[in-house]
Amino acid sequence: MRSRKISRRISVCLLGMVFVALSGTGATAAQLSVLEECMLEMIRSGEAEQMSLGEVRTYCRSSVEAHTEAAPEEAEEAEEDESLVHQRREAEEDLSSSPFSIVAHRTNYILPVSYNNNPNGDPFGVPDSEVNNAEVKFQFSFKFPVWRNIIGDADLWAAYTNLSFWQAYNKSHSSPFRETNHEPEVFLSKKNDLQVIGFTNTENRIGAVHQSNGQNGQESRSWNRVYLQMIFERDNLILTFKPWYRIPESDEDGPDDPTGDDNPDIDDYLGYGEIRALYKWDEHIFSLMLRNNLRSGDNRGAVELGWTFPVTEGINGYLQYFNGYGESLIDYNSSVNRIGIGFTVTEML
Repeated sequence: MRSRKISRRISVCLLGMVFVALSGTGATAAQLSVLEECMLEMIRSGEAEQMSLGEVRTYCRSSVEAHTEAAPEEAEEAEEDESLVHQRREAEEDLSSSPFSIVAHRTNYILPVSYNNNPNGDPFGVPDSEVNNAEVKFQFSFKFPVWRNIIGDADLWAAYTNLSFWQAYNKSHSSPFRETNHEPEVFLSKKNDLQVIGFTNTENRIGAVHQSNGQNGQESRSWNRVYLQMIFERDNLILTFKPWYRIPESDEDGPDDPTGDDNPDIDDYLGYGEIRALYKWDEHIFSLMLRNNLRSGDNRGAVELGWTFPVTEGINGYLQYFNGYGESLIDYNSSVNRIGIGFTVTEML
């Protein structure tokens, strides 16, 4: 009986040496935990008494290596369990922590082929009949952090979005850009975890945005807004509610007055906010945008549908359909019906 106790003490000492040896190799806490379980089990079962130190070392290391191989799969499963907004936020934080880095803000896409049933020729002074229905539409959007934790844990961001409509196939007019909208903005973003009827309010933003087409005279369009954006999530569904308030401007003294309001009735067409939804199914993403001026008997608004589907690693195909008012500033008071197909590299709300 006494010899068995001495043998177990020797086994414990030998296993302790194995533990110390592996600890010094840079093993992770998870690996050391597996090693400890291996040691205790061998002591309880008496297996250690019949094994040499080399055999114990080999056995325990194999247990640690097996756990290491399984760890990536466990990490992948954990990542799948994280919310879509959380995954995106972590990627943004990793990227924005690097100096001089920029992060995607809205969807970045290009539609090399899009068909517009009601193109506007006013921007370059030609009749609508001389404007091609087929054109290239693309959007480039990015943001970067200005000040982390400026108010509590709220972050201050600056962003810019460029939306362009290019008459690339209109050779008779030298393939001009029919319209380009510039949209700089600043906003405060704060994480949240409020539960609302089965959804989690994961993030809220408050910001100010200027939008302009960079033109002058009668083709000038611009407006300024402040907005509140609330992001909700449930499983693979994301909903955002974005009401806004237009900052008033003085009336124009004449059609060429550069200081007055270029488009005083824009609220009648773009309304006072929008709702967006995004749903992820496998590797496909479906998006929806809705706007309405909420006035009975004057149903002006817009709907945009999007489908993102995998093509190659890092590049996704993108099908987009838009119907209604306000696709671009130059067409804010004209109803547009457009469908286009192309590519996207980011999908954001």
